[in-house]
Amino acid sequence: MAVVPVRVTYVLSALTPSLDSLFPVSDSLSAARCAAIGLVCHQYVYRREPLRVRAEGPQLFIDTKLAYRARLGTIGGGARVASCGYAPEAMRRATTSMRTSLYWRRDWKIGARDTKLVAALVDPCTVTALGVDATRTLQGVIDKQLALFAAEADTTIPTVGDFKPLADSLWQSFLEPTALDSTNTLWLVLDPQTVQVTPFAGNGPSIITTMVLYARPRVIAGAKPVVRRKPLPVLALGSAPLEYSVPVSVELPFAELERRAALLLSQETSSASVRVDSVEVRGMRDSVRIDLTVSGSLRGRLSLTSRLRWDAAAREIRLDDLDWSLESRGKLSRVKATLGAPLVGRAVRRATNGGRVALGAQLDSVRAELMRKLNGPMAPGVVMGSSVRDLQIIEVTATATAFVVKARLTGQSGVWFQ
Repeated sequence: MAVVPVRVTYVLSALTPSLDSLFPVSDSLSAARCAAIGLVCHQYVYRREPLRVRAEGPQLFIDTKLAYRARLGTIGGGARVASCGYAPEAMRRATTSMRTSLYWRRDWKIGARDTKLVAALVDPCTVTALGVDATRTLQGVIDKQLALFAAEADTTIPTVGDFKPLADSLWQSFLEPTALDSTNTLWLVLDPQTVQVTPFAGNGPSIITTMVLYARPRVIAGAKPVVRRKPLPVLALGSAPLEYSVPVSVELPFAELERRAALLLSQETSSASVRVDSVEVRGMRDSVRIDLTVSGSLRGRLSLTSRLRWDAAAREIRLDDLDWSLESRGKLSRVKATLGAPLVGRAVRRATNGGRVALGAQLDSVRAELMRKLNGPMAPGVVMGSSVRDLQIIEVTATATAFVVKARLTGQSGVWFQ
């Protein structure tokens, strides 16, 4: 199973414009509105500073400072009796803050809950002419404004913080087979199984989460595989490793080797007393057996064997110790015109590019295709970046029908919402 953690960094500045629109930069109450809500005033004005948004752990903090002033009179009265915060006085100060806990909603959006609100008038608004302290009344105005903002923010945050398009894009990308060669005969199939996410964790200007995709990668030879379309799974919480780990098995079927070797040997032995009619290659773990069907002065089958050897520098399988089996040597010794091992070895080497089965190119293609899926823009303002730290060869072996190299790619992947 491949485990691909994609670290998602959501820069909170992407959220700020939507929140700013919910909390007016300035506001005022006319005399009629003051009277309607029972204020002992006929004007109230505030201006706020830009919102400061930060995150710590699973909590989101939104703070700002206000400057306010008010003109006070009797309810419904038109004459100004007194005021606070008007020139020559400085505007009165207030602070507001909102703290909410972020969580994953089932629809792949950021949820906000357990919201706490604090609004404090740093400077009081006292009118001695009427013997009225309007601080408490104005506190109620700011509290109401903050409560309205909090309710709207709880609705807006999931709308802006929607991760489903990203998750679905990754999921669909992993579903789609990709060609590893220019002839479209070798395909990388990742076959995603499920996806999990980690809880949100704030680090100041950003919130971090990780989407972890679990898949069963394989390389398939032949026509483009038909894959079953699977919808994005239901969101589930889980843990995440620091790096992705993608095991891949690259197979090179013997069919092409058999065809090329048979053609070469048929041409080489066409005028000899022993002719090669066909070639069959079979593997078993760390060895390869090559069977030749021969005719002429010797009829039947001859066999050569070779140990598999992985050349790490050249990244290829080597078949450089081909030799006749004991049974085949006995058959060849009984005929005058023998089919020499060097002749067969030369044909096999020519059929395998010098006794070499180069799978490094296929591994490079797997890495390139994985990087293509995990790099580049995903949507406006959403960029994905990944790297491969290591490509490790785990095992080199042979099955009955193919050479097999098992490798593991490790690295890191991340997405930035900006």
